[in-house]
Amino acid sequence: MDGFMGVSGFVTGLAVGLALALVVFVITQYASRLGAGLLRGLSFPFRLILRLFGLGKKSAPNRASEMGPSAWAAAVSGHKTLLEGALGDDFAHEESFISRQGLIFKWMAVRVGFMRMPEEMTDALAKDYAALADKFLGSQVPIASDPRALFEDVEGAVIAQQFADSEHGLLYMLNETRKLMNANVRRLSIWLSSILSIVLIANIVLNAVGVVDAFGPLHGDLFGETTAGALNSLMFGAGSCILAALIMWALYYAEYAPYQRNTAREMANFLTRYCARLNDHYRTAIGRAKSVTVGEERDSKQLSAEARLWTLNINWLALRVFFIESYVRNVVFQITRNSSYYLLFVPAAFIAGLLALFSLAAALGLFNPFATIIALGWVFPVLFILVGALYAFFLGSSMRALEEIDQGEWISFHTLKLNQVLGEVVGKYAEDVGYWKNRVGGGL
Repeated sequence: MDGFMGVSGFVTGLAVGLALALVVFVITQYASRLGAGLLRGLSFPFRLILRLFGLGKKSAPNRASEMGPSAWAAAVSGHKTLLEGALGDDFAHEESFISRQGLIFKWMAVRVGFMRMPEEMTDALAKDYAALADKFLGSQVPIASDPRALFEDVEGAVIAQQFADSEHGLLYMLNETRKLMNANVRRLSIWLSSILSIVLIANIVLNAVGVVDAFGPLHGDLFGETTAGALNSLMFGAGSCILAALIMWALYYAEYAPYQRNTAREMANFLTRYCARLNDHYRTAIGRAKSVTVGEERDSKQLSAEARLWTLNINWLALRVFFIESYVRNVVFQITRNSSYYLLFVPAAFIAGLLALFSLAAALGLFNPFATIIALGWVFPVLFILVGALYAFFLGSSMRALEEIDQGEWISFHTLKLNQVLGEVVGKYAEDVGYWKNRVGGGL
């Protein structure tokens, strides 16, 4: 026995020593992050209450500025991701055409006028596009990144840096859509988990302390104390489960599901309109490129400049569609990944909290929650399991709104057929050169 105590003491001391060493290492290496995490932890209950009612603003971490004491204050006051830093702050125009509506959950509408892209492809616009194409095609591929940032944040920031001049508003709208849809999933998981937890806590605590017996509609002088108590508990359990199911149903079908679908549909519809406008410009550029050698112009330098201008526009417009779709892939991935975290960790946190609460109550001798559940009989557990199944169904169906985002709805990069278009344009120039060479040669 003494030997066992000695071994257990040694193992305990070793574990404590390793834990202390780990704590010291973390403090020395990640002091600023610990400070930020501490401040966020202290403010979490208040932020959670605000978010539960759809208030307050959750900011994502600015991984490029986590070092230094200023990060501690930024952790509470709000900070930006790498993507948001690359996009900038000038979104007054976009915000004036965006509306976010809803009480508990939100949906976002994009009104007509949001798009800044001109309707017609003019010569002046073509020159602006050519300048952007020269800048992009002649720029260095950015390979440096913040190793503390998530990869999708790095990728989104790179796309924003390269295309913010042309897709400024679109990238902002897509990022705002992502944040709103993720926030809705987070709120849904918190609300449904809270309702389920309240039902369980109410039935256990109110029965354990005698509130249900004291205020129940049935009394012992009519049915006997035991029968009246059992019937009161049964009615309270059934009523609370039915009420919880109705509230869950209303939250999901009255607000969450239609709002998520509306937001996803707005995103898909705007992408359709935006890519259609790009396609109009693309087709105009193709037509102008093919007609360079058709007019009366005989100055070879002017013809060369025109050919270069419109060929640059063709490539630039196609590349814009390619990177827009790459960014959409990034956004859809983040919506799915972040939502899966909420759907997994929020219920897990509630389960852990309930187990800790009940264990503490039993340890302090306040009441025995596990014995109370057994005393409630089989009806309440069955009804509670049915409500839990409904809870699981709603959480499992929470991502169906992404079905509205279908790549087949808008002009995609592959439908532009850039390889075929460039072949036709270059072939047209080669045919004209061959024709004039043969004609001049034959004349001589």
